[in-house]
Amino acid sequence: MLTIEKKLNIAPAYDLSRLAPLERIVFFDIETTGLSAAKAGLYLIGALYWEQGSWRLCQWFADSLWDEEEMLSAFFGLLSRKKQLIRQQEGRSHSHSLFLLHFNGDTFDIPFLQRLAAQYRISWDLTGILSLDLFKKVKPYKELLGLENCRLKTVERFFGIQREDRFSGGELIYVYEEYLRLKNLDPASCEYTEQNLALCQRLQQTLLLHNEEDMTNLPMICGLLAYDSLFQGQYALSRAQLLKAPAGGGQVMDLSFSLYEGLPRELDLCDGPYCLCAGSGAEGRELNLAVSLREGELKYFFPDYKNYYYLPAEDYAVHRSVGEFVEKKARRAATARTCYQKKNGLFLPEPAAVFSPVFYEEYKGRDCYAAYSDSLLSEEERLKTYTGKVLESLSGKQRAEKKRARRDCF
Repeated sequence: MLTIEKKLNIAPAYDLSRLAPLERIVFFDIETTGLSAAKAGLYLIGALYWEQGSWRLCQWFADSLWDEEEMLSAFFGLLSRKKQLIRQQEGRSHSHSLFLLHFNGDTFDIPFLQRLAAQYRISWDLTGILSLDLFKKVKPYKELLGLENCRLKTVERFFGIQREDRFSGGELIYVYEEYLRLKNLDPASCEYTEQNLALCQRLQQTLLLHNEEDMTNLPMICGLLAYDSLFQGQYALSRAQLLKAPAGGGQVMDLSFSLYEGLPRELDLCDGPYCLCAGSGAEGRELNLAVSLREGELKYFFPDYKNYYYLPAEDYAVHRSVGEFVEKKARRAATARTCYQKKNGLFLPEPAAVFSPVFYEEYKGRDCYAAYSDSLLSEEERLKTYTGKVLESLSGKQRAEKKRARRDCF
């Protein structure tokens, strides 16, 4: 087994200390000769971690077919050492004390290592380790970010990362097989030449480079976590106001928030009365939402309609305790569709009910509204919840539209 260690000067695209102290974070990636640990081999493990004030890359490379067990022990040994240091520093054992970051590792890398460890009867203690799969962080936002797929190289291009390596993991299987063949040439063979020995070295460098770029690029795509923070409501209200729309366009509720993490790229989402822009301003840390208010008449529907009378002449419902004083010919039993009171004024459109009471145009109408008053502008937590519902609604519609557009192309 070969062990390659080096220091790297990298600046992650996300403040990783928001997850945990840097000493408690390890990125990792493996290279294999197939998808099944029962049939394929492991030939490279890469780990990137913070130690003594810098990022360090360690690669364990299988120089022969018999190095798997040694590689596993070395990698597990690193994780055990990191956990031991954490226990020493904190004075006690913490669950989820070590963060293991990877790309699609929950589906492939970790199960592969677990199966291989079982084959060699090596104990891999996963207690005290929290797995964070960056693949799972990009998948929900694929259409929203305009990604054609969720492959690592596609995500890297989204972040403007250019690779020197041009091989896929599948193509490297044949590179590794050829490397082993050339490395094990009989010195008496006619193929045992300086050119083939040099080629063997270049193939090894190609294998190591692919894994190294995988490792160094993982911190650079951690900006994905900023989008996840956005959808988790990680922002604070900085301004709420009512504005006049230009050219007599009515009134607009204008909200501004400060994002806890800046977005690598802006999101501009508009539909109907909602217009949302996230990731603008200095360091992409601003979120703005403008909502066109509706002016006119809407209805509030009482849920317990059996306790109400409907008055056709007045076109509204009253409670039975009041309706008993109305002539029988001027009233009738309310139904769910006629059990309402009307209100005229200014209304805030809602993608889902956050403020109450909730008003509609008609019974079971598609759109719901809340009666607007200036007091809404001071309800910070509800405005955050409201903005989250708008964001979910707009992003869901955009994803659906992009899926429809792709289907229409075929």
